[in-house]
Amino acid sequence: MIFSRLISLFIFANLYSADRFVRKYFYDMAADAVLDAVVLCSDRKISNRMKLTAMFPEMNPSMDSYRIGTLLELARSIAIKLAEQNLRVRVCVQGSMGVGIFTGVPKQLNGVHTLLQRMDWQSGPGEENEGMVGDYVNFGFVGKDHVVNSSGSDGEAGATKQDDVFLILCPQNMVGLESSIIGNLAEMVDAAGDRPVILLNPDLTDKISSQGQQSVRGRQQRLDFANSFKTIFQFQNIYYSGTSYFPILGSVVKLGPLEPWVAHQRRDLVDDAGEVYLPVYSSENTPENEILIKTFQS
Repeated sequence: MIFSRLISLFIFANLYSADRFVRKYFYDMAADAVLDAVVLCSDRKISNRMKLTAMFPEMNPSMDSYRIGTLLELARSIAIKLAEQNLRVRVCVQGSMGVGIFTGVPKQLNGVHTLLQRMDWQSGPGEENEGMVGDYVNFGFVGKDHVVNSSGSDGEAGATKQDDVFLILCPQNMVGLESSIIGNLAEMVDAAGDRPVILLNPDLTDKISSQGQQSVRGRQQRLDFANSFKTIFQFQNIYYSGTSYFPILGSVVKLGPLEPWVAHQRRDLVDDAGEVYLPVYSSENTPENEILIKTFQS
């Protein structure tokens, strides 16, 4: 049934900051979708190149409601969900890009690598996830050098165990730099082989650069590479216009790798009791904006 697993969202997505139960609701949905996708990938039913888009207000870097802690908490929930299935996860953030003095890290990712390691993973002695970090969850940057393969045999001193899944946070190009994240990312994907590589909120579009490197040379190859990553989960709000972020008109949701795309329209409950998201459109392909607007207006 095409409307299987549809959700009626009684949430306050217009509020900032969101209640903890609202955040956990999103985290659990995304983590479940990732685990389903990893299982399907191991059965060779879907590609190992995956992307996950979570763009509710606290995850949208173009809005003043953006909260870096929400990104970190989502990454932690996904990593722990996989680690609980005895999968070794490497959570990666892109490092500095550019040449010479023209180097930098995207503003959205500034300090994220350090914060990931300092946040509470409940991995200390006697805690719920004792020993998880350093064994089943590790951290790295984007590049082939951060793909760990098995070496030695079990029990042998100095033996290492390979990463099973790679979770890459918000890989993106930067305005003004004559370098693209695509190169490092492509090398990492090749080094990972058939292991799942999951991009969380990627932005692999070309950006303006002084010498046009991101606009001309190799553009089609970069587009093909970016399009090779297939959506396994998406929750993205729809707004009345590109310059106004509130109120929210609705959302486009894909709950899992084999689930349909479903558009939900936001409606207010009586007596200011909150809001509800009702399914109004479903498709096996990504719905176009024009179709969504017509559906919401009908």
